[in-house]
Amino acid sequence: MTDSISAIKRRACVACTTAKAKCTPKAVGLCQRCARLGKPCTYLDLPQTKRKRKATPSRVEVLENKVDQLTSQLVALTKPNVQTPFNTSTPLSNDSGSSYDPKLDSREIAALIDAATEPSHGSEPPTGSAMEGQPSIVDRGLLSEAEAEQLLATFRLDFLPKFPFILIENSENVAQLKNREPFLFLCVVSATMGSSHRLRKIVADEIMKHVTLRIVTRSERNLELLRGLLVHVAWYSYPAEKYHPRFLLLMQICVSMLYDLGLHKKPNLNLNEQRVLLGTYWLSAGSYGVLGRPVVIKHDSRIDECMKTLTFTEHESDLWIAPFIHIQSFLTMMDEVHTSMQKSGGKALVQVTRNSLQRQFDSMRIRVENDFPDFPLSTVNAIRTEIMYAEMRLHELCLREEMWTVEPASTVRTTMLMDMIQQSKELIHAISTIPIFEIGQMVINTSAHICAAVGCLSTAALTLLKLIASSADSDRETQVQVVVEAADYSNIVTELAIVLETKFRGMSAADKETDVVGSLCSKMRLLARCYPYQVREIVGNVPSQAQHAPITAVDADGVVTSKVWPSIYGDLDDMFSIDDVQWDSLLSSFTGFS
Repeated sequence: MTDSISAIKRRACVACTTAKAKCTPKAVGLCQRCARLGKPCTYLDLPQTKRKRKATPSRVEVLENKVDQLTSQLVALTKPNVQTPFNTSTPLSNDSGSSYDPKLDSREIAALIDAATEPSHGSEPPTGSAMEGQPSIVDRGLLSEAEAEQLLATFRLDFLPKFPFILIENSENVAQLKNREPFLFLCVVSATMGSSHRLRKIVADEIMKHVTLRIVTRSERNLELLRGLLVHVAWYSYPAEKYHPRFLLLMQICVSMLYDLGLHKKPNLNLNEQRVLLGTYWLSAGSYGVLGRPVVIKHDSRIDECMKTLTFTEHESDLWIAPFIHIQSFLTMMDEVHTSMQKSGGKALVQVTRNSLQRQFDSMRIRVENDFPDFPLSTVNAIRTEIMYAEMRLHELCLREEMWTVEPASTVRTTMLMDMIQQSKELIHAISTIPIFEIGQMVINTSAHICAAVGCLSTAALTLLKLIASSADSDRETQVQVVVEAADYSNIVTELAIVLETKFRGMSAADKETDVVGSLCSKMRLLARCYPYQVREIVGNVPSQAQHAPITAVDADGVVTSKVWPSIYGDLDDMFSIDDVQWDSLLSSFTGFS
């Protein structure tokens, strides 16, 4: 092959390419195959072909030019005090009329990369406190250090057993706590000082100052704030507000902050972070059960991992956490089951669901109560209250009228109604008999359970009375008497109010109403007073002679006495008009708890 032939950059000729045959050059412009066959030999010059393609920019080149222009515009827009003219040229062109400099220095490129990789906009939230260095209530002389030490000791001894999610080491004194975690210190003081303390309003205002300035205004997020908020929410009592908007706001902030701190996914949580995760779950799930707000934190494998880890720590209080979580998880599951039930299911569906939940409850109860011998009495009392509340709610389907449209007075339903009356009374009795000094230590969930028991007891009793009054049974008057005496609503609710009011000795009626429990007490007294009128309205269809039939009774000394049925009527006078008693509205607005 000559040098002239090898110097030319070629590819196969057109004829050989079409025939998919080997093309071997013989001379300039002629291959061996075409020469042998006597065919015209035509070559396409490769360099010429490439030059033709170069005349039109490739797609990659077009995109590169577009990226260069957009990058230049971004840099121009981020430079301070520079007015960026509107570019009327096409983004695909790179004409000389463009006002953007495509060249970027390394600092500008680094800034663009940082901005592009951030998941959100704006600057990072501050890591320091806006109130750092501010004197505490002890430093200002409002509370003596000795009294603060006493309140801190009370928190460890009496309050921690009822909410074991916030542990303050025994080695930490007031001076260390108020300097290291000032907000947590403030919330501990608020929880333990009592409703009638002279500083109650001042401390509550100070807490909201931290919340407003640090959390809302400056978006501060740290474990100290979350620990303090959980203490404040767990023992929230002031100020009492209809539908509890402030309590709900604080609870939602707790959940939001937990996610902001990444505790729901962060690996290798320390012990305080694990306690906080479990405490936030317990309070938020409990809020759903009593206030009907969505649960954000679900019981997942992470919850189980934290409970397992905390059973092997050196702190005794960590062992008390699991029972609270197990009970709350059962309640949440039961809520989901009840919500998903078809309204037209009838007694068969209710019975099957009720039996299934009962088996799960029994298993959970055995699991929880097995550890009671190792727990302090106050923790056992708190857990038993939770168990009683769960057991009462096992029967709540009997109150859903839409489930009983076919057989409203079936034996299944009436049995469940009587069981609910009994379980509600047991829960109320358990709270009424706790030691007086523990009244001020009740967590907000217990207050909610009180509302549920008071509401369920009256609703179950009145529902049964309606069913009896509408029946054709000749023994209706006896059945009515049995229900009225079994519920004993007015007496048991008034006794509960009397016990709870020991928390407010020395306080005015107006001040008592500013407390959640104080507000509950006044409303319970009103419910107890109105209940007999509601009974009379329902059983008015019972023959009048039955209402005055003598009933034989035997008192504690064995003496046989007679009384007029129903005995509850003896308290009635003309103080209320039955037409003025809006019972349903009164009960449903019972502090906003469901």
